[in-house]
Amino acid sequence: MWAGPTPTAGARGARYRSGVAIDGARLFHVNLNCTDLERSRRFYVEALGLEVGARTAPDTVQPGAAFGLDRARWDAWILLGGQGYAGGAIDLLQWLEPTPTGGAPGSYHECGFQRIGFSVPDLDAVIERIDRLGGSVWHAPIEHTTGTPNPIRLVHASDPDGVVLEAFESPGSATSLSFVSVVCADLAMSLAWYEALGFRVLARFPTDRDDGSPMLLAGPVVMDEVLLAPPGGGSVHTILVGFGVPRSTRVASRPANAVGLWRAAYLVDDLDAAQAALDEAGVATLAPPVAMAMGPDLPELRFVCFRGPDGEVLELIETPAS
Repeated sequence: MWAGPTPTAGARGARYRSGVAIDGARLFHVNLNCTDLERSRRFYVEALGLEVGARTAPDTVQPGAAFGLDRARWDAWILLGGQGYAGGAIDLLQWLEPTPTGGAPGSYHECGFQRIGFSVPDLDAVIERIDRLGGSVWHAPIEHTTGTPNPIRLVHASDPDGVVLEAFESPGSATSLSFVSVVCADLAMSLAWYEALGFRVLARFPTDRDDGSPMLLAGPVVMDEVLLAPPGGGSVHTILVGFGVPRSTRVASRPANAVGLWRAAYLVDDLDAAQAALDEAGVATLAPPVAMAMGPDLPELRFVCFRGPDGEVLELIETPAS
């Protein structure tokens, strides 16, 4: 079901109602559900080089409608890169009620959230630690040409739960979250959806290669990637991925307690204004805005969640007073 800005017929195809953009929205964190919080915390801190920020662990079960669940209780670490909260975080979360279900997406071209990307200062050291701390590196480092004078060294890998990672080398800088990617059934439609929300296209990267083995795909790969900046800017981007060969695979929407990537959360100054913009655009939220406890000594957060055209979930969080 289409759950995004309402299209209207136009000479150039689908267009969108005005007033949809979520002004100032900037990425706060990417949620990653795991099956063993301590094992995954150690992996992302010791293997990737992230740092512990805060722990969110509400004392009691809360209504889960905001996530499309009957009830909700979790234990989670907020993990930070070199820029702290200003650079985007990982919300590493283990569901307690309900317990984790399913597994990370089983193929690289499955629709929805695909992978998260990290900039790391020493790729070879990260590769050694990934293997030692329960992850899996898929291939030897490869060089990716992006149109700049110096190609980027990178690897694809997976964490202990099979969540797909991309680590690329950026000497002299601390580890940081760089992007989250979404595989699209219809790249043009998904791009129009994100642009209507206020995301801006920064670059486009076509790929046509005979060997898809670095992505654990047999045979050739033809795909197009579009790099997007969120409405409020920032250093963490979204990459939309459209596959020509093999074709993108549609899947059922994943529940909030599914293992793997589930939501990308953006801070907004006025959640009611953002909700009004979503309503005007015909975006169906999972529930009306709610406030939920985050745990001892932490402020409540008020937020709303909604699905993108490929089943990925976006969350808008009202910037807390403190």
